[in-house]
Amino acid sequence: MAFTHTYRVRIGPWGLVARVCLDVRQVEAPPPEARVIGGSPVWWVPPPGIVPADEEWMRFGLGLVAGRLDALRSGAGAVVVRVLAWEVPVLTDHQEEVAAAAVVECLRRHYGIDGVDIGVTFDREGNRYRFTWGTSSWSARLGSGPDAAGR
Repeated sequence: MAFTHTYRVRIGPWGLVARVCLDVRQVEAPPPEARVIGGSPVWWVPPPGIVPADEEWMRFGLGLVAGRLDALRSGAGAVVVRVLAWEVPVLTDHQEEVAAAAVVECLRRHYGIDGVDIGVTFDREGNRYRFTWGTSSWSARLGSGPDAAGR
C-alpha cells in the first residue's frame, strides 16, 4: 500500500515543505529500473523527473534505513521502495536534504521503520537549515552532498 507524507519544518524565518509518496513491497526480483541501496537486498525506484541533487539525498536517506527495510523481507527476494511522487511546493524555500528527511520520516510513520534521529537546526548567519543524521552530520552547500557511498 502506498502512503503520501508531507514533511514540514519551520524553526527559522522560513520553512521547508515536501511531499513524498512511497510504496514498499517484497518482490521475487527487483524491476529493471530499480537501483540497489548499498550492498543490501533493498532496491529503490526514484520518481520520474526528480532533479539529481534530490535523488542523491533521497538515496542517502534510504541508505540510512536499508538494514531495517531488509528486515521486512521474509525469505528470498528483495524489498523495493518505489517513490511514486515527489513534490516541493515552494522551490525558493527548498534544500536538498529534505529528500532524505522526508523518506526517512515517511517510512517511520507509515511503515514502522525506525530510522535515525534527524536533528534540524537553523543557521541564521548562513540562512540555511542544518541536518544531523544520527551520528552523521551533513550540511549541503552548492556542489556538496552525501558521497557516492551514501555516507
